[in-house]
Amino acid sequence: MPHVALSPFRLTAGSRWSVRRRPGGLPPFWRNITGPLGLADYMQRRDWRLVLSACRIPHILNTFRKREYIYVPPLLEKIALHELTDFDAERRRGALPQPPSPVYPYGGLTAFFLLPLLLWHGLRMGWWPAPDFLPPPQAWSAAGILDNVLVRVYGQFYRLATALTLHGDLRHLWGNIAFGALFLTLLARLAGLGRAVWLTLVGGILGNGLTVLFRPRAVASLGFSTALFAAVGILAGMMAGRQAQRRKAILPIAASAALLAMLGTEGENTDYAAHVAGLLCGLTLGLGESWRLRRAWPALPQIPAGFLALAVPVLAWWWAFAAL
Repeated sequence: MPHVALSPFRLTAGSRWSVRRRPGGLPPFWRNITGPLGLADYMQRRDWRLVLSACRIPHILNTFRKREYIYVPPLLEKIALHELTDFDAERRRGALPQPPSPVYPYGGLTAFFLLPLLLWHGLRMGWWPAPDFLPPPQAWSAAGILDNVLVRVYGQFYRLATALTLHGDLRHLWGNIAFGALFLTLLARLAGLGRAVWLTLVGGILGNGLTVLFRPRAVASLGFSTALFAAVGILAGMMAGRQAQRRKAILPIAASAALLAMLGTEGENTDYAAHVAGLLCGLTLGLGESWRLRRAWPALPQIPAGFLALAVPVLAWWWAFAAL
C-alpha cells in the first residue's frame, strides 16, 4: 500500500486556504500507513494490529475526523507495509475456493483386506488346520513378533511387517478390525482403495521401525494397531494438506491426536510408543500425499498398490519361516 501523507494545507472551492491539523498525541515524524481514507472496517483494524504486534512493530491507532489511522516509526514503515501486503495476499489466496477433493468409490471394500488378519489368527489359534507346508502354528508368534533386539542386532527386518499380522487375543483382533474398517474406508475415499491399504501398511511398517530405532531396552510387541493409527495419521495429513490457511490445517492434526488419546491409551498391554510412532509416520505420509496431489505428480496405480499391500506380508512371512 503506497504511503500518502496528510498535507497540512488544502485549497477549497472558495480559493481559501484551510489548515488540516495533524492528529495530536503522536510522536514526531511517525508515518501513516493506512492512507488518506484510513482503515476500512473493524476486521481490517483487528487483523493489521495483530500482524504488527506479531512482528513487534510499534504502532499507534489514532482517530481523526471519524476515521481511524495506524502510525508507525519512519524507519519501520517499509517493513510494516511489506508485512501487511503479504498478509493481505495470503488472506486473498485463502479466500479462493478450493477444488473439491476427488471421492473414490468402493471404499467399503477395504474391509476385505482385513480378512487375512482373521484367517491368520484362526490358523495360529487352531480354529482350523494349518497347511502342511507351513511350520507348526505354535512357532509363528516367536517367528514374527516385533523384537527390537533381533531387528537391530540380527537384521530380522521382516518382523516390522509380520508383527502387524499377529494379535494377542480375539478381543485385540476384533478391535483392530472394527476400527481399521472404519478408518480405512474413510481413507479409501480420499486416496483410493489400493493406495489406502498400501499407505496404511507402509505407515505401520515405518511406525514399527521408528519404535525399534528409539527404544533403548529390549521390547517385544505385536498387533495391527500401529498401522491403524498410521491410517488415522494419513487421513489427517491429507486433510491438513488441502487447507490453504495454517490455522485450519491444525484442526485435523489435533483431531488425530485426540483419537490417539481416546483409543490408543487403554488396556494393560497397550504399546503407547508404537501408537505414537504410527501416527507420526502416517501424518508424514499424508502430508506427502497431499503435496503430490497438489502438484499432480504420478502415483502408484490402485491395483498394483493393492497387490503390493497383500504381497509384502506374504514375503515377510516367507522370510520369517525360512529363518526358522
